[in-house]
Amino acid sequence: MTYDPAALFQSVSDPSRLRLLRLLAGRELNVQELVRTTGLSQPRVSKHLAVLRDQGWITQRREGTFSWYETADPQTFAPGEDLFRLVLATASLVAEAAGDDRILSGVLAERQARRRDFFAGIAHRWDEIRQEYEHPDIRLDTLGALVDPRLRVLDIGTGTGAMLPVFDRHVALTVALDSSAAMLARAGDLSRTEGLSGIRFCNGDVSGLPFQDGTFDAINCSMVLHHVPDPAAAVAEMTRVLTEQGRIMVTGFCPHGEEWMRDELAHRWLGFSRDQLQDFFCQARLQLSGFLVRGRRVDQEGPATKDPTGKAIAWPEVFLATGRRI
Repeated sequence: MTYDPAALFQSVSDPSRLRLLRLLAGRELNVQELVRTTGLSQPRVSKHLAVLRDQGWITQRREGTFSWYETADPQTFAPGEDLFRLVLATASLVAEAAGDDRILSGVLAERQARRRDFFAGIAHRWDEIRQEYEHPDIRLDTLGALVDPRLRVLDIGTGTGAMLPVFDRHVALTVALDSSAAMLARAGDLSRTEGLSGIRFCNGDVSGLPFQDGTFDAINCSMVLHHVPDPAAAVAEMTRVLTEQGRIMVTGFCPHGEEWMRDELAHRWLGFSRDQLQDFFCQARLQLSGFLVRGRRVDQEGPATKDPTGKAIAWPEVFLATGRRI
């Protein structure tokens, strides 16, 4: 941008413009806040701001029907940083400085109070409002962003690949393992649709994992243990392929009495208690570091709310057991 020296100096020759420039140093204010602080009319304030903006002293950020202003970065001010700082220092000498500061302090305090009062009034509905816009993937990615991106993850019982997009965004390599070729085919379709690049697929069983000792930094085993003959041996096999500092996550059903799951869902075990998981982990030289239990949300509806005889069912609670090698 080419500057006309006469226009540049004329832009800061007006006392009102010096007041505005000073108020905008180090903070962002809108026109209404500047009107209240200076006592100038809105058209006059807007006109002065346009002059300062056009000469590069301030920047404007439009947001909806509002415009926000603040001083430009002195280091990028084309006529020079020294000139910018000199003019700003001179602006602090205007007669209205003390009064402007006092009024602005009250204006900013009211801005903070409005925000505080808004959240105080909406707190009882906030969870309901969040459900309208927050997606579960956001929560998963919040945690995923804390994960070491160099991790190698084994997803046992990957099924149709529900967790693969999350793993792919945050770790170096994910091996998706399932004993069902049909499930792996569905997971492969998902991987291609989502454009996942760090996924490898393996048809295998948790009771005899086709990997060398210490291959993976983390293992996720979801809804698998209730299908295997020997859950303790399966946990030991998972531990074998973990690195020394590796971690394990096991998801399954808590103890329940839904006998129909044996025939309809091929369940070998009707859930596991915390004590059982503690025993499995201890035998495998794993430390149980967390045990989270969650039930099915009562507001969820779907076709799987009745057993094959037509009897209404309540799905068992689900646990997430986490652990690390001792």
